[in-house]
Amino acid sequence: MEVIELPGERADELRGYLAKDPVQNAYALGILEEHGLSDAAGGGVLAFVLLEEGRIMGAAVVGGGGGLVLPCVFDPGAAADLGEQMRGRVRLRGIFGERYAVDALVRAFGTGPARLSRPQRLFAASADDLGPFVCPELRLATLADLPRLVSMGAASIRESLGEDPLAHNASAFERRIEARIALARTFVLGDAQGLFLKLDVGVKSRYGTEIEGLYTLPAARRRGFATLALGQLSRMLLSSSPRVVMRVDEKDVGLAGVCRKVGFTSMRPQRLVVIG
Repeated sequence: MEVIELPGERADELRGYLAKDPVQNAYALGILEEHGLSDAAGGGVLAFVLLEEGRIMGAAVVGGGGGLVLPCVFDPGAAADLGEQMRGRVRLRGIFGERYAVDALVRAFGTGPARLSRPQRLFAASADDLGPFVCPELRLATLADLPRLVSMGAASIRESLGEDPLAHNASAFERRIEARIALARTFVLGDAQGLFLKLDVGVKSRYGTEIEGLYTLPAARRRGFATLALGQLSRMLLSSSPRVVMRVDEKDVGLAGVCRKVGFTSMRPQRLVVIG
């Protein structure tokens, strides 16, 4: 067994390994397809793999400028082996994925106490799973929506993480939201008073699409808007994608209920860990 940083010319080999579990690995497959496989100097998507006789037996995909790690393994031993070999080569800032793999990788890294450790659940749906929930009023966001989306995005993070992104680097936060609008990744719902719901397409690949960032203003909650919007976006995405997935904090029982009502199935337990 050996752990190596996978060169870009072996990207198809990595993609084939990840595609063995396209639901769990939807995010990794998405960033690999959208950004390609780079190297440490390139600052793009990296991958460390555990090899046995030249075959990939486990992988850790590294995105987010080198600090966001996604373990993609089928047993915790592989995650531990990857973590031990990656220590000192990757500056770990965050990690998410299947819970046992995240826990094993974090222990192997020896990072010390995490700033945040959040149990999550992965939900998945295909076209045949969806209930009769549609919302023709759901539309792509435009740059005119940017101020409202910055406010809603910040409110969502304050609710979920207890932190204010506008207090740290407001301009960078606004640029990320503006970039998602430019990529046609943000969808919104509103009325004469303005926007009250938004949700984003996180990543897309030929294997599936991950939805994220569903947020409804408090005054518009418990009126079925989230169910209709998630159903509509899922239906739109599934016209050209084999599946949609979504990660939900385990404490967010309301959003989990929305996913199940729309037709999503609860998959394996996940964890999000933020370091430093």
